Amino acid sequence: MKFKSYIHSLLITVILLVIASCVGLFFQYLDWSEITIVLIYIISILIISLLTKGYIYGIISSIIATFLFNYFFTVPYYTLLFYDSRYFITFISMTLTSIIVSTLTSRIQLSQNQAYKNAQNMKMLYELTNHLSKITDKQRLYDEVYHILNQYFHYPIDFIFLDYHNEHKHQDIIDCFRNENQKYIIKDMYIFFPLYGVSRLLGILFFKDDNFQHMDETQKHIFYLMIDNISLALDRIYSIEEQLKLNEASIKEHYRSNLLRSISHDLRTPLSGIMGTSEMIMGINQPTSSSYHLAQDIYQEADWLYLMVQNILSLTKVQEGKLVIHKEYEAIEEVIGSAISHVQKNMSERQIEVHVPDEVMMVAMDAQLIQQVIINLLDNAFKHTSNNEKIVINAYKQDHQCYLVVEDYGDGFLGEDPQKLFGMFYTQHQSYSDSFKGVGLGLTICKAIIEAHQGTIEAKECLNHQGAQFIITLPMEDEYESNNISC
Repeated sequence: MKFKSYIHSLLITVILLVIASCVGLFFQYLDWSEITIVLIYIISILIISLLTKGYIYGIISSIIATFLFNYFFTVPYYTLLFYDSRYFITFISMTLTSIIVSTLTSRIQLSQNQAYKNAQNMKMLYELTNHLSKITDKQRLYDEVYHILNQYFHYPIDFIFLDYHNEHKHQDIIDCFRNENQKYIIKDMYIFFPLYGVSRLLGILFFKDDNFQHMDETQKHIFYLMIDNISLALDRIYSIEEQLKLNEASIKEHYRSNLLRSISHDLRTPLSGIMGTSEMIMGINQPTSSSYHLAQDIYQEADWLYLMVQNILSLTKVQEGKLVIHKEYEAIEEVIGSAISHVQKNMSERQIEVHVPDEVMMVAMDAQLIQQVIINLLDNAFKHTSNNEKIVINAYKQDHQCYLVVEDYGDGFLGEDPQKLFGMFYTQHQSYSDSFKGVGLGLTICKAIIEAHQGTIEAKECLNHQGAQFIITLPMEDEYESNNISC
């Protein structure tokens, strides 16, 4: 390709100098002045500089034109000798003028070519950016980028999008870019460039290393700008997809919460009626009669359903940020007693041991919600211990915190992670969750209520005996503050 360019430029130089000499001989025949002939040669050199690349052809043609003028148009003709010493000044002036004109013309041409290239590059970058800004899926982005890159650089360039391609034949390169923030990697005669997003690796672009070495600095600069544009477009597409997924999940969660709330409200009324009727039947029958036991079973099942409905309603309020805590100073032992009375209506055979300080502990809390927490914890303890095993509740004050500990003498957590118990719908078989006769919401509700009180709840294995314990902390506020605090 370069050899053909040399031959083309050389032919242009020779032809134009021959034409200039012929025109000069014609003007000489017409007896025109030598200055006119000199101008003809300078014009030919100017044209040569415009039609060829670089300075070399203009400079060489300037020197040759001087010799041609001496050979054809100075006495003695057709020889390089000259008798008039003034021609020496003419030759020097002609040569310098031609060289200067040629150099300036070539420089202008180079500047014009560079400006044209820059304009083309900017146009290409604008078109790339404009095209990428309208693309919203990875398939179209892949096709568009593949076409533009290969059209601009004229050799094969390929790339992979990490979330678009399921199989990656360059997994080692991907892992290397993920672990280290590198500009490029050369391997197996290929050079790899990362496509980084704001916080992660999005893809990799690669082609043969020798093609990259043949790029000039301008092409390399354009190439890096293209990589930045592709990365921004890809990161935007990933962000759009993630936002769509979040919106879809939010809509589903909204509909699910509305459904749960509607079902729960519809269930509360008939459950209250069933519980009241079964209590009435128990009241008019002897504890030894079959009717009493049947009514007791109905009450227990209805009570369990009622507690689950309460948990579902509380869950929907937590998820929608509508769980309002109305704090008032309450004696912690009274809240514990109310919770025990509720669960022992039909669990009178279960032994619950309570330890509270001699002095009354006043804690700012929403008594109804804290009672629900204790009921849920006791209900869990009942499910995972036998009837002859006791359940212990300890309440004490330490470091301006109210500690409430519920522990049992069951099997404990059986090697499972206790913190998983507070996850929503955690109902793994044989785990210490509220999975038996439940949907895995009780402990989730407990955590939400306690955290709404600016407290903490955690699950641990008992240290002194086999079993599980749940430790609740509630802040002890100044008793002289307002008795009705909303948060």
